[in-house]
Amino acid sequence: MTSPWMSEGEERTLWGFFEGAPVALLAADDDRRIVRVNSRWCDLTGYEGNAIAGTRIDDLLAPESRPGIEMRWSDLLGTGLSTARLVLMRPDHVRVPIRYGAFANILPGVHVAACLPEPGQDPRALRPGRARRAGQLTRREQESLRLVALGMTTTAAAEQLGISPETVRTHVRNAMNKLGARTRAQAIAVAMRDGEIPA
Repeated sequence: MTSPWMSEGEERTLWGFFEGAPVALLAADDDRRIVRVNSRWCDLTGYEGNAIAGTRIDDLLAPESRPGIEMRWSDLLGTGLSTARLVLMRPDHVRVPIRYGAFANILPGVHVAACLPEPGQDPRALRPGRARRAGQLTRREQESLRLVALGMTTTAAAEQLGISPETVRTHVRNAMNKLGARTRAQAIAVAMRDGEIPA
């Protein structure tokens, strides 16, 4: 799929980041059909990437997670961001409770979800190196990162917190450093996984 606003090289870079990300990622189209998953997602769910392409997300959910999927998907397409807790069913019928954060239109008509195991699940496949503990970010770093995760601009987050945009940038930069993240998106995913900000 070629994007009208992204060169082939940029699109290759995007998918390279997708595959190498330290969290489980799933990309789906407007109809909730899986376009691509990364190896971390395969580790978490037990599905093979090639075998799962074209499958609807609905078909991977536990029965109790299916009723709200239409509403959550509509919210994602309408607002550009969605978070929720779901239970996936592995091919061996083991239930996998997850939290996810989804971002709409990473490419036109392609939406990406970062999937994190619920606390108490075995997170070893998702841990990039050293273990981290919740509480390592300051309150202001958590607040700044949470507002950015909600899609706010730096200026809007600054207005809500009553601080300057440069201070928000500093808090987000410090959070990225503490979490070992290279990008804001990676920092958000790690902070959600580690309980630093709500999923």
